[in-house]
Amino acid sequence: MEEARVQYTEAYRFRHFEAQESAWRHATRLTTYMSAVRTRVEAMLPGQARTEAEAGINWTSATVEHLDPLSTPPRLPDIPEPRADDLKPFLGHSP
Repeated sequence: MEEARVQYTEAYRFRHFEAQESAWRHATRLTTYMSAVRTRVEAMLPGQARTEAEAGINWTSATVEHLDPLSTPPRLPDIPEPRADDLKPFLGHSP
């Protein structure tokens, strides 16, 4: 049973870091896109359309920053107490 708890903890941590990596890729893609948008907006003539586009860029950039898990120091996740069903996949059954 103790080995199942250890494996559960390791699997939980692995899923946590996989989710962070996915969030990081998403934030990175959005940051790259917003850079291209910023370049396009900077080429626009001054006026209402450019002002509105700049406001959108500012809002989106601030929002994307919060999506990036690297915007805060990394740490191990808190592991919830496993339920019996959580441990089932890690209970080895000898033939």
